[in-house]
Amino acid sequence: MLLVTIDRNSKRSLQEQIVNEILDHIEKGVLTPGSKIPSSRMLAQELKLSRNTVMNAYQRLLAEGYIETAASSETRVSRILPKDLVGVAVDETARTVAKEVSGARAKPKHAPVIFSGPVQEIVNKNGRRILYDFWVGRAHQTLFPSKIWQELLRDCVSYSSRQLAQYGNPAGLEPLREAIAEHVRYTRAIPTTVDQIVITVGIQEALNIIARLFVTPGSKVLIENPCYQGAAFVMQSYGADLVPIPVDSQGLDVDALPEGDNRLIYTTPSHQYPLGVTMSLERRQKLIEWAERTGAYIIEDDYDSDFRYDNAPLHALSGLSKHGHVIYMGTFSKSVGAGLRLGYMVLPKQLVKPAVHVKTLLNNHNGWLDQAVMAKFIQEGHFERHLRVIRKDYKVRRDILIEELRRNFGDVDIRGVGGGMHITWTLSDDFPVDAEALKREVVKVGVGLYTMNSGGAIELSKTDKGSRRIILGYSSLDYRQIIVGMRRVKETAQRLSLGR
Repeated sequence: MLLVTIDRNSKRSLQEQIVNEILDHIEKGVLTPGSKIPSSRMLAQELKLSRNTVMNAYQRLLAEGYIETAASSETRVSRILPKDLVGVAVDETARTVAKEVSGARAKPKHAPVIFSGPVQEIVNKNGRRILYDFWVGRAHQTLFPSKIWQELLRDCVSYSSRQLAQYGNPAGLEPLREAIAEHVRYTRAIPTTVDQIVITVGIQEALNIIARLFVTPGSKVLIENPCYQGAAFVMQSYGADLVPIPVDSQGLDVDALPEGDNRLIYTTPSHQYPLGVTMSLERRQKLIEWAERTGAYIIEDDYDSDFRYDNAPLHALSGLSKHGHVIYMGTFSKSVGAGLRLGYMVLPKQLVKPAVHVKTLLNNHNGWLDQAVMAKFIQEGHFERHLRVIRKDYKVRRDILIEELRRNFGDVDIRGVGGGMHITWTLSDDFPVDAEALKREVVKVGVGLYTMNSGGAIELSKTDKGSRRIILGYSSLDYRQIIVGMRRVKETAQRLSLGR
């Protein structure tokens, strides 16, 4: 029912108050052209007024062109309002009412927004249809375990639907936390307990919780260069001063880390984003030693470590740390689906309580149902079987992409082939254009390629190769799309070369 309020003690007539309210709703955009309004009978019943009073108000609005009646007897806001007409006379009373309504809101004042921060790049912002989209980190939709998920969903709702009406533990559903604790102990060698697990709405919420704990305006946060946009932008939004640390073929250059008072360092050691390199065991150990010496916490973003193709994964930093200097972050966005919005943190014991307090302030807790389904998905062995299937599938897609790159462009400079869901291709010095120009051209033939910025990465200090790097995701493309997409990239490059 449309909200119309009247004051029986007002000097204005009831009819005039109704007219005023509806005009106000039209002016504000609550009622838009063509939208339905209550019948005079319904509004009279709602306001406990004589129907004649409402009918007279409607007749006045109808006469002045603010409302109209349809053949079905429905009453609607006029599709063309009087203010949109030129040279049409209106009743002086209606003109006065409209003027009062609009004048009351002339030049309103608003409190200033104090948030500031850059906007993370969004895929395919130009609106073109992309048939061969090498977007990064997107699971293939056909590999989502729909049948099993639906069965588990029905089971959870049928035996415990009352949970949907209750608030939950801010740290997350205990069966899911138990399942995650067992999973990371087994696959990442992290000696954790269920009490150290906090469920989050993906990696981004985890980063916001950490920033809330440690970052104040002017705080130094050390971060890989290049790095993941989402991490850099979150820290900057809390006022952090980012200190870029270079990355080479062995990952984060630990020798470049400053001594002294440091709070946080962010790293993606398993599959560095965006370059894809893996941090060596020697550097992992040196990084832990540095954190213990300086007191800093290491934020370990293990966003796609479920996918290793050629070699066994190295120990997680969290598993190497003996004194609680690592905050481990994981997600199901890459392995199951980003639409679930389920991630988690494995926290040092001393950070659990303050992190849960921050989580409570943010959203109290994640939705129960998806947590319950995911818990059963892991506990019943479906998750491990699912990972085996998609690892095998993604490895084939990776191999096809590498083969097509070499077939079309020869001895290419690529990194990140050992795991994950993307590789990084650095264009050769004799390539006809840089990465940004190639991206602009190939979209015209239906191919989506992504530079550092458009692929969710950022260079905090420019490098000589940054402008020539392309981030190629392969997990969401079928085999034919990869082959045809690379062929179109080659044809575009040839055309650009001839046009020099």
